[in-house]
Amino acid sequence: MHVAFIGKAGTPHQSNYLQTLPLMRRVARVSVCDLAGGKMFGDARKSLANRLEARYTDVDECLESGPYAFVIVSLDNRTANGVVRRVLESGNHVFAEKTAARNYAEFRPLEEYAHEHGLHLGMAYLNRMRPSVLDAKRLIAEGVIGKLYGFYVQSIASQARLRDPQHNWTFDPDLAGGGYLIWLGCHYLDLLRWVTGREVVSVGAITDVISGLPLNVEDAAALTLRLDNGAIGTANFGYYMNGLPEGGAYQSQITVWGELGWIRIFPGEDDKVPLELQTNHQDYAGAPYRTISYRHHSIPQAYGSAWGLSFLDRFADAVAGDADPIISASDAGAVLKIIDAAYESSRSKRFIE
Repeated sequence: MHVAFIGKAGTPHQSNYLQTLPLMRRVARVSVCDLAGGKMFGDARKSLANRLEARYTDVDECLESGPYAFVIVSLDNRTANGVVRRVLESGNHVFAEKTAARNYAEFRPLEEYAHEHGLHLGMAYLNRMRPSVLDAKRLIAEGVIGKLYGFYVQSIASQARLRDPQHNWTFDPDLAGGGYLIWLGCHYLDLLRWVTGREVVSVGAITDVISGLPLNVEDAAALTLRLDNGAIGTANFGYYMNGLPEGGAYQSQITVWGELGWIRIFPGEDDKVPLELQTNHQDYAGAPYRTISYRHHSIPQAYGSAWGLSFLDRFADAVAGDADPIISASDAGAVLKIIDAAYESSRSKRFIE
């Protein structure tokens, strides 16, 4: 496959993608377009070596040199929205850094265009392929904890002051569309849908700048959610971690309770903390409490190590027609709808259905 990467030097995950592309099973050649005037070309040469096909600083020139098997777009949400549209209109499949829009109103035309023209529009929700996440999804689908009753979702990251918020587009509402919810909380809203197989139908939220820093986007959010089967739960998001090495930069978990028992996973630490399952399902009578431990296959150069590489390979397989897509434009749109509802709920102080 000949693929293209459109990004901008200095943006998050740029190096991750460049280092991962040459590891992908189907990728033989990569053309790189840098909207910062070529500042990432040195990194591209180092990462891609003989797989680097061509270099561009203009999106249209890059697309005119296609077609490509697919195009990765990794830019701020405002810029990405227009670029993804141009890539789709050129007839190319797209894999985008999340969320590729500042709200669902901006994303909906992309979703509709991709659907109407039979194009894949994938989103970088790589956590879907984490080992604990896949096991939790399988166990819930098999009915091991029965009808879903409730859930708790948590995603906590290092404090905003440690993230250079004055020079980081993820803290600029014009470029990002929001704060923690749209940059990191989106991962766990996607995982809630993915793991449970259910849709969010009601959202109540409080968002705030809890740190007291002069931020124009939220660094804290708490959500109350209802799923389409009636299950209710909460989500806790925020830039809270103090940066000390003993605590790490992230704390995450998902717990789901059902009629027969519960499952708890720690996606960001599942190489250290096992999946926990407790159930009175008849097939588990001999050991109603169980844990599953994971020893990751480490590929340091890959974005997300082996499971992240697997996610991107699965997208390439879907583009080639050899696998079902691991994520769709509709999935990406559903996450933005939840985020939109959360912001509206916080503003209006009412639940959004």
